[in-house]
Amino acid sequence: MRLPTVAVGTAVTILALSGLVASTASATPPVNPTPPSPNPPPEAILAGPLTARADGIKLKIRDDAVVRNFNLTYVPGANSGWHAHPGIVLAVVKEGTVYQKRPCQRAKKFTVGQAFTEAGPHFVENRGEVNAELIITQIAPAGTVGPEFREDLPKPRCRS
Repeated sequence: MRLPTVAVGTAVTILALSGLVASTASATPPVNPTPPSPNPPPEAILAGPLTARADGIKLKIRDDAVVRNFNLTYVPGANSGWHAHPGIVLAVVKEGTVYQKRPCQRAKKFTVGQAFTEAGPHFVENRGEVNAELIITQIAPAGTVGPEFREDLPKPRCRS
C-alpha cells in the first residue's frame, strides 16, 4: 500500500531525518494519557486519488485515506511520549497550552486558537496547571486501524 501525499499550504513540511542518530533505547511511553473522545474515534474514507486546491492550500492523496476526528485532553503534567503517526495529523488547541517537540529542535508553545501539524517523530506535553484540550484531525492511509494509528518511539539522540 502506498502512503497518501498530503500537503496543506506551507504548514506541512518534510522532517529531515539526517540530524538523527540511531538509538537502541526503548520507546518512551506517554505519561497520564487520556483516551481520545469518543473512544474509538469514528473513521471516514476519503476517496483517492484526490487533489483539492483553494486559496493557497493544497490537499493531495494518491490512494484512499482514512480520516479520524476526535478530542484529546492532556491533564497537567501529561505527555504523549515520543511517537509518530502514519500520514498527517492536524491539531487545534481548544483549551490550555501544549508544547510540541520534534527531534533535535526546541519545543514550540501552542495556545488556544493555534494549530500545528504532526508529521514524523514528535512529543507533546502539557506543562501548565490546567487541562489542555486538542481537536485532532488525522489523515492516514486507508486500511490503517487501531494501534497502527500510533507508533511509540525511543527518545531521539541528536548530534552535538
